[in-house]
Amino acid sequence: MKTNKEFIEDIYKKADEISKENKLKNKNNITKIASIAAVFVIAVLVGIINTNNTSHINKVADSSQSAKIQESKISLQTVGSFENLRTILKNNESKIVYFEEVMNGNFVETLDTSTENVVSQPNSKAEDKTSLNTSIDENADASKTNTQVEDVDEADIVKVDNNYLYYKVGRKIVIVDVHNPEEAKKVSEINFEEQKISPEEIYVNKDKLIVIAINHADTIICSIDSYEPSISKTIVIIYDISNKLEPKETRRVEIEGSYLSSRMIQNNIYFATTKYIYASEIVQENEDKLDETKYQPKYRDTAINKEYQFINYDCIYCFEEMEETSYLMLAGINLNTDEEVEIQTFLGAGSYVYASTNNMYIGKTNVEYGEEHNIISTKTHILKFALKDGKIEFTAETDIDGRINNQFSMDENGKYFRIATTTGESNLGVTDETSNNLYILNSNLEEVGKVTGFGQGERIYSVRYIGNKAYVVTFKQTDPLFVIDLSNPEKPEILGELKIPGYSTYMHPYDETHIIGFGYDTKEDGTRITTNGLKMVMFDVSDLNNPKELFKVQVGDRNTNSELIYNHKALLYSKEKNIIAFPLTTYTRGKVNTRAAIYEISLEKGFILKGEIANEKYESGQRVERIVYANDAYYTLSSKLIKAADMKTLKVIKEIEI
Repeated sequence: MKTNKEFIEDIYKKADEISKENKLKNKNNITKIASIAAVFVIAVLVGIINTNNTSHINKVADSSQSAKIQESKISLQTVGSFENLRTILKNNESKIVYFEEVMNGNFVETLDTSTENVVSQPNSKAEDKTSLNTSIDENADASKTNTQVEDVDEADIVKVDNNYLYYKVGRKIVIVDVHNPEEAKKVSEINFEEQKISPEEIYVNKDKLIVIAINHADTIICSIDSYEPSISKTIVIIYDISNKLEPKETRRVEIEGSYLSSRMIQNNIYFATTKYIYASEIVQENEDKLDETKYQPKYRDTAINKEYQFINYDCIYCFEEMEETSYLMLAGINLNTDEEVEIQTFLGAGSYVYASTNNMYIGKTNVEYGEEHNIISTKTHILKFALKDGKIEFTAETDIDGRINNQFSMDENGKYFRIATTTGESNLGVTDETSNNLYILNSNLEEVGKVTGFGQGERIYSVRYIGNKAYVVTFKQTDPLFVIDLSNPEKPEILGELKIPGYSTYMHPYDETHIIGFGYDTKEDGTRITTNGLKMVMFDVSDLNNPKELFKVQVGDRNTNSELIYNHKALLYSKEKNIIAFPLTTYTRGKVNTRAAIYEISLEKGFILKGEIANEKYESGQRVERIVYANDAYYTLSSKLIKAADMKTLKVIKEIEI
């Protein structure tokens, strides 16, 4: 049986355009490859690495990268040379070959071996080619992306900056003037179709638009005998948008690897990529037939050099243990300078990213299997990096028992790092042996305190940290909300527990004593537990020992889904305006109802549905993806249509076809 998230994604794939489906399919294939690699490529000892060795061919030496890393204070050893990399992989040859035989060549890879300079100007369109007045109205009122940590921005498909809206739709970015909602209009667009790249997410920083994209090359199905390594790239493109009519590309940073995640802290962009290494080719071929530069990750930063540079093996760090034949590459860009991009490269991989204003933590779940491929143990490897002014410095690593749920499983509070995990899952998922834990670590990622073994027979579905409290939702048949006191880091303690039907996949703070939960309502159907539609609930935690469900509301019906179930950025929330809104899509008897729902919140009256803004005539590409506000108007966004509605009456006052 599919999970709720898989069910939702399948429905959305069928409803969206074919191009979007293909892009998602490629991304899922890459993810599967990386996940299976973790099963079969086991730990290796760092003692086999000779850090004094350098590449014996060294065809393209990047002295700037070498000097830059030598200046940092990373206390890790490096791979050193291609010969050492080959030795590391040879020690795990049997596991590598077995993994690739299991794959049997049935996967899609993106092939792009070009290293040509392909910086091209955007295709900007506008009704009026005269210079557009971009003076900033300091009193403009606009929504922001719903993020996990204050002052740490997260990339999304839409940003609202004062009087302009920026929206990633398909393979273009559209800029919409929202000074006056009744006269809202698209003023320009950046089209990436001819560049064969696909924008994924965006940031806006004053007069800069930052686009994070992936390369878009032809795909072919490869057999295990004719396989060539995938050369996917993550591309960060910076535009000058001081004139909204004609955005101008000013800088482009390209790094090999699949895009993992990113953050913007003040004027700095930090992002992570992962590049898979096709290991059996390295260990099975004769060394004299191998081109070592083929396995070196490469990058370019047009602020310094428009040509690609290779990262040398003596600049690739490794840990005492590694679980994947992949490179994890972290990059930092200071938007206020032309200083070369900071890149740190590690032999390993990551899956989940959490960032505070000072540090980034990357988590990777590693599963140990027995001879019959039964799960013996599950651990999460955590890497910690200090962030400052676009610079990145590795500071600590550790292993924690269990699997994390998502980025909200992690949190930093002062000098402590908190992480919640689930242990005891089998190949079939939750068992009677499954339980949950919360660990508190110091700045060196050393364990200080812990609470273990709660939620027996259940797994974590959502976590939220608020100050010295943690709220954890687990689920199997009911929805226990655990309230955990973290005020004494050495002795964290479960204070209260609430059991109700259903479960929350996302929790959002309302005030110091109330939390909003969003997820699924459930019911018992004989021996099965089935979902009964979406729900939104207000938890009262004023009495930490006795949490209560203050009120709840059914959202749509059992055929209704929302991206908010698995993506917190789909939420629009304002405590000051007393609103909470999100996109919804209902599928009933072949008909699709896609809209954004807007609720008011009252601790006395509960969630009050203020109304919905719908795309009445659904067509492919018209699923409402987001709702934002600017200058007293809501804007619902779909890939073919933007609607503006009065915030008080919800009356649609403008439609913009894109």
